[in-house]
Amino acid sequence: MPDTIQVGAWIDGPQPGPGATALDSWASLIVRDCGVTAPIIVSNVGIQPLYLSRWNVQHLRDAIVALRSAGAEEVGVMVWPAATAAAVDALTADVSKMYGAEDSAAVPRERVPDFICIDAEGNHNGSGWGPAGALLADPLCDGLVKAQEDHAGTYLSVTAIPPRRGLRLQDASLIRHPAVRVGTPQAYSQYQGPNHWSANPYFRVGPIQRGTWATWSPLLEDGHIDAIKMGCAIYAQDHPTGPTGIEALRQAAEICIELGARRLCYWSFKHFRSASKLHSERRAFLRELSQTLCPEPESGLSFADALDQLVFGDGEYKAMARLGCLIKHCDTTADDWELIKADEDCKT
Repeated sequence: MPDTIQVGAWIDGPQPGPGATALDSWASLIVRDCGVTAPIIVSNVGIQPLYLSRWNVQHLRDAIVALRSAGAEEVGVMVWPAATAAAVDALTADVSKMYGAEDSAAVPRERVPDFICIDAEGNHNGSGWGPAGALLADPLCDGLVKAQEDHAGTYLSVTAIPPRRGLRLQDASLIRHPAVRVGTPQAYSQYQGPNHWSANPYFRVGPIQRGTWATWSPLLEDGHIDAIKMGCAIYAQDHPTGPTGIEALRQAAEICIELGARRLCYWSFKHFRSASKLHSERRAFLRELSQTLCPEPESGLSFADALDQLVFGDGEYKAMARLGCLIKHCDTTADDWELIKADEDCKT
């Protein structure tokens, strides 16, 4: 686990210009100025077909190296799949080029993405990850794994909108693939006006983060993924009942961390890249967040281990315990065991 909160962001907006100077300036703004140590380059910002990258492969690799040189811990590339067999084949072939499928010589590891972030959005098969994605999840992930196979330490992640009723089948089918190690739910607290869907109270700071964690954390607990990277909105933060602005960002981040997240990822670079006062304040917030120490994990024994010590160790068994509790050790006798109530706030 890192010592500080890992700050990521989806990097959209204009591509950096060619040449070392332009690339270094772009990368320095992202990593050094913003504190974003886990940038995810958006491969296509809205040009059809969306499932194909709009980056020249060599320019993309140069950008990845520039981000690493600026201090990035890892660099990902986001892709937008469409749920048709032809689109899946085209996307995986396109990603294979990033990893060197058409190169005559091996591509150095530092020049390729550490992970591919699959953006599972859209309700229609032809333009996004529609219902047919439930059957195409394995072919998509298998194809991406094959693209990465010559580069050790690479993996897949999935980002998706977190409906209150639970994961869509096509999204769950992706996340349950063995190569998908990180889940990034888009737990975006935001407010875009009284007539926008974000006016629903669920999108205030707190409800959407807690609801999303409740839906996604079982995937972590069951071992389907290694980490949850909470997706956060950095825009539209003037909530009608508060908080607003930077304080809204701060409170949302604090809630994510309290829930257990140690990685946060923000949508998106275009909302904090300019020289404006608002963007400067958002960059300062991200830098501050990137320096936030991870909370110490709770020390304690599992129910089973604590029960063994209480029953078979010294002292009389006097504690009442049940599944879902964490029992902390204070001294060596049963009288000195502290039982933490197994309610919704109990961490196991």
